[in-house]
This record gives sequence, structure tokens and C-alpha cells, in this order.
Amino acid sequence: MVNFNEFFTISSYEVMEHSSRKENGKNIDEYEVMLYNENVSQTENVMIKFKKVSDEIAVEKVQTLSYFNQQRPKHPCKICGSEVMVKENSTGELDVYAHNCSFNDEEIEDCLRELVQNELLQDGFTQEEFERNYGVNYRDDSNKEYGFYDAQQRNTFYTIFNDSVYHTSYAGPQELRCKFCGMDEELLVVDGAFYQKCTALTPHTNRIIHMIEARKQNEPDVTKR
Repeated sequence: MVNFNEFFTISSYEVMEHSSRKENGKNIDEYEVMLYNENVSQTENVMIKFKKVSDEIAVEKVQTLSYFNQQRPKHPCKICGSEVMVKENSTGELDVYAHNCSFNDEEIEDCLRELVQNELLQDGFTQEEFERNYGVNYRDDSNKEYGFYDAQQRNTFYTIFNDSVYHTSYAGPQELRCKFCGMDEELLVVDGAFYQKCTALTPHTNRIIHMIEARKQNEPDVTKR
């Protein structure tokens, strides 16, 4: 079995197809994505078809695609060493071959969850969407500390400090909420408030700060708690 995350991350990927529908009360998203291998060789990438049904990931197809031409003749896969490949098609001067690297399924699913979260953030954290769906309840520009909340999801608060985004509750840890991550990080208790780092939003901290600072107008009393 090959470690998937040794070769592929969401730092380099492309969504080839994406469709959404609702079925039996469940939100279903279907994706076809290409993840680009930047570690071992530029010749091997991976194509994945999967569904996101509510919060569950269902992988339907995983193919490693290898690209060869006259300057780069066909050779065993540099990820798994396989020599058994099926020619898929030719694109210009490139011949495209497909095979299965027998990746770790759990690592694939973890990567796809992260990818979906990233896509949600790209869609949901534009300036326009932030203006429409989020409020600001605390703002300290000089110390880069902020509080904001999801106006569409009850009791969903976030705080930015130490260059990170934290789920926030003043009523107890059971009141922490987030639609972007699995909420698996350690709890912090500071002055009676409960904080938990958001692994999905933290990589986008600077972008969120810029959107807060760029708001056309702020809610009353946002400078101090």
C-alpha cells in the first residue's frame, strides 16, 4: 500500500468537474479532481472521482495518470514502481497511461475532505459572501485580534488571535460549532471562554482579516468586548 499524502496534497490540484443536487433531503456533490504530484516526478498525477453526501466522502474511482513522449519514454511508475499501465489516450505529443497505485484509502479520504473544505472556503469567503453572511462582533486592528460570527448558523462564533482562527463559545464547549472542519483540536479555556483552533479556516487567517478590515461598515460596538 502506498502512502497517498507522501505524494499528493491540496497545494496543487484542479477541479475538473463539479455538480450539486439534493436527493431525499441530502445534499450531494459530485467531483472529478486532478491532484498534481510535485514531489517525485511531474510525470505522475492522480485523477479522482468522488461524492460528498452530507458530510461523508465516497470515493468512486482513483487513477494514476502517467505522461510520456519521445523525450520522456515510457518507464515504470515513479510512485509505486508498477510497469502495468493501460494507454488512455494521446494529447498532442503526449501519451497518457493509467494504472492503480494502491494508495491508502483513509489518506485519500482525508485529503478529499480537506479539498472540499478548501473549495467551500473559496466559495464562501469572498468579500461579497462575507458581507452577506458574517457579522463582526469584536475588532482590534492594532493587535490583529477579531471576533466574527456566522449570521446564518446560530451560535457559531470565531475569534482570531495568534495568527489563527478559533471556534469560540462563552456558554461551554458543547456550544462550539463549525461547518468547515471536524473540530478535533484541543480545547483552550481563557477567562471562562472556550476556544478551539479551526484547522480549515486558520490557513486563510490573513484573507479573513483583510475582509474584516475591508468591510464597508461594522456592527456597533466592535472595538471592545
